[in-house]
Amino acid sequence: MLKSTIIISLLLLLTACNEETTTQEETPLANTIEISEEQYFRVVSPKSCEQSEKNRFIYQVMHDSYLWASEVPELDYKDSDYNSSEKMLTTLKSPNDKFSFIIDAETIQNFFEEGKNNDMGIGLTVAKLDATNYALVVKFVYPNSPADKKGVKRGDVIKLVENLAITEESFDEVVNILETYPTIEFTFLEPSSGKLTKKSITKKSYDIQTILYSNTFVNSNQSKIVGYFVFQDFIQNANGEIDTLFKQFKRNGINELILDLRYNGGGAINVANHLASLIGGNNVAENIFNQTLLNETYNYYNEVSYFEKPLPNALNLDRVFVITTESTCSSSELVINSLKASANHMEIIQIGNTTCGKPYGYMGAGLFCDKALYAINMESKNGDNEGGYVNGIIPTCQAQDNYFKSFGDTQENSLAVALNYIQTNRCSTSSQSNKQEKVKLQSKLKLPQDGFKRIMNAY
Repeated sequence: MLKSTIIISLLLLLTACNEETTTQEETPLANTIEISEEQYFRVVSPKSCEQSEKNRFIYQVMHDSYLWASEVPELDYKDSDYNSSEKMLTTLKSPNDKFSFIIDAETIQNFFEEGKNNDMGIGLTVAKLDATNYALVVKFVYPNSPADKKGVKRGDVIKLVENLAITEESFDEVVNILETYPTIEFTFLEPSSGKLTKKSITKKSYDIQTILYSNTFVNSNQSKIVGYFVFQDFIQNANGEIDTLFKQFKRNGINELILDLRYNGGGAINVANHLASLIGGNNVAENIFNQTLLNETYNYYNEVSYFEKPLPNALNLDRVFVITTESTCSSSELVINSLKASANHMEIIQIGNTTCGKPYGYMGAGLFCDKALYAINMESKNGDNEGGYVNGIIPTCQAQDNYFKSFGDTQENSLAVALNYIQTNRCSTSSQSNKQEKVKLQSKLKLPQDGFKRIMNAY
């Protein structure tokens, strides 16, 4: 979860730091708190981009604003062993930290601020094909992305990447191709017929559509009008899409909602607040949404945020269904945890699998040279002072994600379980119907999902 985005200025005078405060080296910490291109909290950004200066910046940030700063080891950041910024960060990270990362500043700004990706626009997973070979299966496709324009859709099976079979031995090379090649030739397999089709996809910039799918379902006696949507990214331009959809839901008389966050890796906290406020409406309005907790150095800047005032298109629901997987992370988990606080009198029925377990976030980004350092510096708790879900949030009803079924297919496991619960008020056993029996859902090989990939997990 992101408390704020790339560049914000707090410009808060840190009166307790008027005394000279320095680290082990000669660069002092500033006596003001600022998140800008020149400074991150009290750490001054490097004026040169020599590796030792970049390491100095990372080292000081980790000893200053990092949530686990008291655990960060003392070391000589100028040591030649630390020959990359990523290696410096890895050495300093707490064992509790699976989430801090370094990314190109332009990439992160394009994503969060401008709502753009520069890739193929395709979410992938790995499935078993036969005794020795694996396949990539498409989990989702961003609308109007390069992959979408080539006709790629959820459930498509990729047998070859650049004519390379996907095996345990070739897997690292396959990942490298996905991450670095500007244009990639895929060989798609139609499992029922065995037909192979080649498609080349070139990575390009496109506008992100954060709602991948939406629909309204009505039960047989018209008593339940169910809104359903797949929400992918908590980025700033998502609020407009959310408002438009909820206006339609309101017009349709929605009295049940299924929020599909199965691949949503998180993002901006204010967007999470807006979404949750539209769901709960009068039930949650102006109650505590989130408590932001910093480390001991900055704990006097801990703050409480509140659900928004009553919104005209809020659904005023007293329960909501949320579909989750292990890719549901950060601000997605924040929505669940915040809504379930006792003051809201809301029931959260979670369908699917346990979430990723990230009750942490970032206040701004540490800009240095052309990079951004996202080091965990805040913890989140709800109005009941509950958080700490480091092992993930466990679902009410288990259901296996079946990516061979399209979003909105009422036979897709997770959606079927949610719709059944709405009718019966109990969990059901989902049938994992899979016409493509030659491709198994489970695989021991996993595509990397760390750093920025946890937030935006498309290629």
